[in-house]
This record gives sequence, structure tokens and C-alpha cells, in this order.
Amino acid sequence: MIAKRHQWRGFTLLEVLVAFVIAALALTLLIRTFSSGLRLTSTVEEYGKATILAQSLMAQVGVEYQPHDSPVDGVFIQRFDWSVNINPYTMDAELPDDEPALMTYKCEVVISWNEGSKRRHYELSTLRLMNHE
Repeated sequence: MIAKRHQWRGFTLLEVLVAFVIAALALTLLIRTFSSGLRLTSTVEEYGKATILAQSLMAQVGVEYQPHDSPVDGVFIQRFDWSVNINPYTMDAELPDDEPALMTYKCEVVISWNEGSKRRHYELSTLRLMNHE
């Protein structure tokens, strides 16, 4: 008689456990990546809002905000602290002795906000010609 060998098909318990551990690690990495992406999306959205607010405030310099008003600050939608600073800009070149009708001013807008435990800020600055007062 010829002895028949039994061949067992399937996975051992050890193989199944190793497969579950690998799957759990992969899933953990995917979840971390996804949550990091959501956090970054939120940060980018806040910087976008700050940029729009800063551009809006800069557009008001010379119209709403004059050099004698500087510095001006406030809070926007109870989230963003902002300040506008308008200071005379001096150049190294010699200017005529008579009072110029227009002067160059350095205009700075700073927006800051809290994001979790971090304090974020966005700054925008430019030079602008305005009437000398």
C-alpha cells in the first residue's frame, strides 16, 4: 500500500496575525497622512483669508487711513488681529529744501491669528506716495 500524504491548504495562525499587523500599520499611516492633509488645508485656508484681509486694508491706506492716524489696529470676525502702520520713508538721496507736495510712506499691514497652540501671522508692506500733511 502506498501511504497518502495529506496536504493542508490555507494559512497558519502566525501568517494571519502577521498580515493583520501589516494591515494595521498601513492603515495607521494612511490615517495620519489624511489628518495631516486636513490640517494643512485648514492652515492654507486661514492664510488665504489673512491675505485677502491684508490686501483690503492696504487698499484703504491713503483713503480711510492717513499717516496721522498711524498706527491703526482692530479685530476682524473675532479671529484675526490686524494693524496698519504708515511711516515716512526716507531715502538716502538729498531732497529739495521746500516742502514736497507728495511724500513716500512705507505702509505695513500685519495680520495675526491663533491656530491651535501656534500664533501665525501674515505681513504685507509697500511704498506709497501720499499728500504730505
